[in-house]
Amino acid sequence: MNTGWHNLNKKWVAVLSLLLAGITTTYAQQVNVNNIQQDTALFSVFHSLSAADSSVISILHLGDSHVQAGYFPLATASLLQQQFGYAGRGYVFPYSLAGTNGPEDFKWNSFVRWSSERVVDRNKSSVLGPGAIVITSLNDAPNLAFSGKPDGSMDNNFREVELFYDAGNTNNTVVAPDATVTVTPAPFPGSPTISMATLHFPQTVNSFQVRWEGTGNGPFRFFGAVMKNGRPGVLYNSIGINGAMYQQYNEFDNTLLAQMAVLKPQLVIISLGTNEAYGGRMDPLAFRDEIDRTVTLIREQNPAARILLTTPPDCMRAGRKGVRKKVGKRKYKTIYHTVYYPNPYISMVTQQIMGYARQHGLACWNFNAVNKAQKDRFAGAWAPDHIHFNVRGYQQQGQLLYEALQQSYTHYLQQTKKNPVISNDQR
Repeated sequence: MNTGWHNLNKKWVAVLSLLLAGITTTYAQQVNVNNIQQDTALFSVFHSLSAADSSVISILHLGDSHVQAGYFPLATASLLQQQFGYAGRGYVFPYSLAGTNGPEDFKWNSFVRWSSERVVDRNKSSVLGPGAIVITSLNDAPNLAFSGKPDGSMDNNFREVELFYDAGNTNNTVVAPDATVTVTPAPFPGSPTISMATLHFPQTVNSFQVRWEGTGNGPFRFFGAVMKNGRPGVLYNSIGINGAMYQQYNEFDNTLLAQMAVLKPQLVIISLGTNEAYGGRMDPLAFRDEIDRTVTLIREQNPAARILLTTPPDCMRAGRKGVRKKVGKRKYKTIYHTVYYPNPYISMVTQQIMGYARQHGLACWNFNAVNKAQKDRFAGAWAPDHIHFNVRGYQQQGQLLYEALQQSYTHYLQQTKKNPVISNDQR
């Protein structure tokens, strides 16, 4: 009898231990929501970062308006580059000449007029280059000037600039003072006259001027530039378009093809989903299919690239609320004011991104959960529309992404210390 009770007690102790372990794990997960799920999928990237003192690690951060503004990706980039080395500014584009916003740490000028097309436009060309945006000039000698602004976190100096353009012919001449120019054809598909002009400078500089001569009267199209300084470390390329969705990058997949061909990223961070949650009725399965199309194309074009999906902020919807007020004996007036309420589709988008990542073994950073868990931190960080952040909010988001990556990098180092064979993610 005593033996039976003893065995029964042992069983209850085991059950209680499991329950307590589950509660402790759940509590720990709730407390530390700023982590990357399925982070072993990034081990090959971490292996490269551990040797960043002798090589260049290319990262592509692809997204929408949260990325186009620059504050979010630049915050992550500067922290990674402080730790692993600064290999250059990466991809840049003359957003101001295209009539839209962009990062504030550089400036472009030109003496000619430009028009622009973006991946989100209804009528657009089939080739928009790696930035999903292009500027076009009808001038027979288009020119551009770039200058990097002093920035506390990034030096914005470079020794090599890759310029991507389509002059409509191959008989043009590229003129860049103080630089040696090398022109090579078709760095990405779409047109036989797409070219890359590489400007080589004898020493590091933070500005340049370039002019194309002999382009004729046809449209001259400029797709952006990649800036390098010749040193090892992280080359962080951020590309975002206001209003962009997975669907648009997929419809004009030449952009993704160009990104893989030009940037050759070892890590692709995808921050999309906000605009899907603000469209009409959302189809969760259709959204998941769009994620799959993007991931499949990236893997086909660049099998070695690792992908990190992120979920959107916990943004709100705006509505109008009317309050009747008496303005006379028998007169009333309805006064309307804006009210904000949770967007139910944000949660749906978040669940689909996380579910797809789990199903396909992709790394995932659930920023939506982080945003909710740290409401006090983000209380004064929203823009007036309650969809975007202000500068401080985006910088906090970028820092949180870095901290999540750093935590996973530490996890990688711990695992390789225990088992030296684990130096690469062989998936």
